[in-house]
Amino acid sequence: MIGLAHPDTADPRPPLSLTVALRVGHPEAVARVEWHERAGATAGGAPRVACVALRGTVDDEAARRLARLLDDLVARGAQQVLVDCAGLEHIDFRVLPALIEAFDRCETASGGVVVCGLSRYLRDLFRIAGCESRLRCWPSAADLLSTDAPAPEPERERAS
Repeated sequence: MIGLAHPDTADPRPPLSLTVALRVGHPEAVARVEWHERAGATAGGAPRVACVALRGTVDDEAARRLARLLDDLVARGAQQVLVDCAGLEHIDFRVLPALIEAFDRCETASGGVVVCGLSRYLRDLFRIAGCESRLRCWPSAADLLSTDAPAPEPERERAS
C-alpha cells in the first residue's frame, strides 16, 4: 500500500529523477535529471526546475544527446534548467559552441539555463572555445536549489 505523507513531513527528494546515458562505452557520459518545484508563486504555480547533473566525459555524441535532452526538458515544462558540472571530468572544447547554442535555445523557450560546479579546468575549456562570456554561472547546484538562495543574477559571471 502506498501512503501519502503530510506536506510538512514530506521527503525532501525531488518528485522525479532519472538517469540518461549520453554516451555508452568509453568514455562514458551520464546525465542525472531531477525535477524540482521552487518556492515562490508565479502565474502558473511554483517554477519547475530541471537539474541536469553531468558525469563523465562529454564528446560530440554526448553533446548532441545532451542538447536534445535540454530541448526535451523545456518542451516538458521546465522553466529553469540547472546544469551541474561538478561530476564532469572533461568536455571536448570543440563541442562547446554547439552546446552553448542549445543553452541559448533553452533560455529563449524557458526562464533560463544556469551552469553550476565548473572546475577551473572546465572553465578554461569554455574560455578556450570562446564561450565563457556566454555562461550564466553559479558556484553550487545545492546552494541554488536551497529555498533561501536568491535567483541567479541576470548578468553573466566572468572569471579572470
